[in-house]
Amino acid sequence: LASTQGEIRVGSSHQARVPPFEGDIPPIGRPDRYEELVWEPGRVYDHDLLMYLRAARSMAAFAGMCDGGSTEDGCYAAGRDDTTANALDVLHECNYETGKALQTLVKNPVPNGLDKQWSEDETRRFIKGLR
Repeated sequence: LASTQGEIRVGSSHQARVPPFEGDIPPIGRPDRYEELVWEPGRVYDHDLLMYLRAARSMAAFAGMCDGGSTEDGCYAAGRDDTTANALDVLHECNYETGKALQTLVKNPVPNGLDKQWSEDETRRFIKGLR
């Protein structure tokens, strides 16, 4: 292996074998839908988007502190990536009307995500695996 490292391999024995084209075959499991548009840039002003996301995070923080939660629980809920992603999804579903989207978010400001935290041992093993 070391003797071929760095060599440029030329010739028919080093070429990929490409199967013949069989026409348009839809991907397995999704025969009628390839992509779905989930964000349209420019539909909402940047300032309005920032204010909307702040309000969504504030609602998530408040919801995280409710039911006996601590301030840390609220900050954790507000800072989660899936909280922001959920807010953007709701905004898209509400046709980029921030007021309507906030009314929808009031009902469920924190999405049901993976709440499982890694233990210290799991974190150590993960970091060790990266090395």
